[in-house]
Amino acid sequence: MPACFASFRSRRIPRILALCALLAALVLKAKAQDLSHAALFAPNTSFPYFASCGQVDTPEPDAFSLSIAAQLAQCSLLIYVKEDAFIQERLAEAGFSDSQTFDQLGTYAFLAENEGNLIIAFRGTETGDQTDYLTDAKFNQTSFTEHGTAHSGFVEALAQVSSDLRQSIDERLQENPGKRVWITGHSMGGALATLFAIEHPDLVNAVYTFGAPRTVGRQLAGHCQASLPLFRIVNNNDLVPRLPSPPFYEHIGSTYFLTAERSLIIDPAGLETWTERAKGHSEFLKRLVSEHWMRKDFSAIPSAYFVDHSPRLYAELLIELAEQETAE
Repeated sequence: MPACFASFRSRRIPRILALCALLAALVLKAKAQDLSHAALFAPNTSFPYFASCGQVDTPEPDAFSLSIAAQLAQCSLLIYVKEDAFIQERLAEAGFSDSQTFDQLGTYAFLAENEGNLIIAFRGTETGDQTDYLTDAKFNQTSFTEHGTAHSGFVEALAQVSSDLRQSIDERLQENPGKRVWITGHSMGGALATLFAIEHPDLVNAVYTFGAPRTVGRQLAGHCQASLPLFRIVNNNDLVPRLPSPPFYEHIGSTYFLTAERSLIIDPAGLETWTERAKGHSEFLKRLVSEHWMRKDFSAIPSAYFVDHSPRLYAELLIELAEQETAE
């Protein structure tokens, strides 16, 4: 072997090894950020919105659909983005050629329309937004309909956009009657979606919420149980759906529970729920230690109660389940 080639190779190998080490470090760092607040809760402009599960298409909107849940979960993640133009572009790419935003005193929603559907998505609590925090904190109940009471902060927040939304939906349905109307939201957005559906039952085909808190009093919940097509999705140890506490507040509809093994259980019994949550805590702790703390990375949120509330995780889990169902 020529000496010059040997010398070149001896210089090149350490450089290649150093490059590989750098790439590995970047991969590990990116993976370690998966549990950080920025990765889980910040407005997400890098998510591949509607790359899969991009169509709302079902002959029975009052029956639960994983593909619809996956798309509406993406809408509930997309709405946290602050740029209206970005939201409208992603919706247009998914076939929603017409969209409209509503933004009043901290309450934000969008309406997206395609040939057969209208989707109304409400934004949930934004990190650092004092208006949202005050809305969440007003958990005393106020009269909402003749059938009962609801969380006063959520009722006040919905009132900022409800009439404008109703007017826009009515106008669109007058021009194109027969379109299905889907209401959705994550966290507080799910609470607002629930209240809007209760307030306008004649408009709504189905409601999908993700990590939504209890929103109404027992009497109103009982009245709506049989009549409101609400699909309430809860990710394992997500703490928010357990708040505020019963018996003063109650949920409406069945629980669609996402397990630690990335499967879906409908209305799990109490013992089954606690067993699945224990598994979730165990898996989370293993990941927290191995992927973060052992690498001296303390950016991760140190609790599954909060990590499991991430709108990004809801979207990812439901996309995965919908794709599995389609492949079967």
